[in-house]
Amino acid sequence: MSTRAKASTEPTSAAAVQKWIGKHTRSADRFAAIADKYEPHRKQHGCYDVYPSSNGALLGTLAAAAKPKRLLEIGCGLGYSALWLAYGAGPQAALETIEKSKDHAKISGDHFKAEGLQRRIKMLVGQAAAVLPELKGKYDLIYFDTDPGESLAALEHSERLLRRGGILLSANLFLGQYAPDMPGLDKMAQYRLRILDTRQWLTAFMDDGTAISVRV
Repeated sequence: MSTRAKASTEPTSAAAVQKWIGKHTRSADRFAAIADKYEPHRKQHGCYDVYPSSNGALLGTLAAAAKPKRLLEIGCGLGYSALWLAYGAGPQAALETIEKSKDHAKISGDHFKAEGLQRRIKMLVGQAAAVLPELKGKYDLIYFDTDPGESLAALEHSERLLRRGGILLSANLFLGQYAPDMPGLDKMAQYRLRILDTRQWLTAFMDDGTAISVRV
């Protein structure tokens, strides 16, 4: 291939880079068909809190790298992120996922079965604030993606449940840019600051509102 031909395919602007990433990430997303179900579901049922992860492959990649045996997801939705976490963690891992809606739990359970991953995932139905106090033992990876109003309670239990060296993934931490009147944004603001406490966490923020934290 000539130098000119190579150069013609090279993204040369921030917008072109994002277009390239979006195109190629989409084509490699094994659970894209499930992510595509979220928007029609929101429009039909008015579920403001049902959104797929903006980067499911990142969840799967981190899980594959960390090799967690026990995972917890706080906020399941329709199951897209749970599938990526369970797939990335591998067949020896077990994921527990909390979902407050019985309808969403049923839909996501069907998705788990369709993808052949139902044995790796256990559904816990109920509000996170009610389910989390009942959980015991230590987890290797926790993924937070639920209502801002539950964020501080979820973080307190994550501090209790996550082993030292474990990973806390936090999604959608800047929802105020989309819904400035959403209840619980004050708690989310405190959440963001608390995961920057270097006595407990080593944290990196990403531009899409995701944070990756390690329990120290």
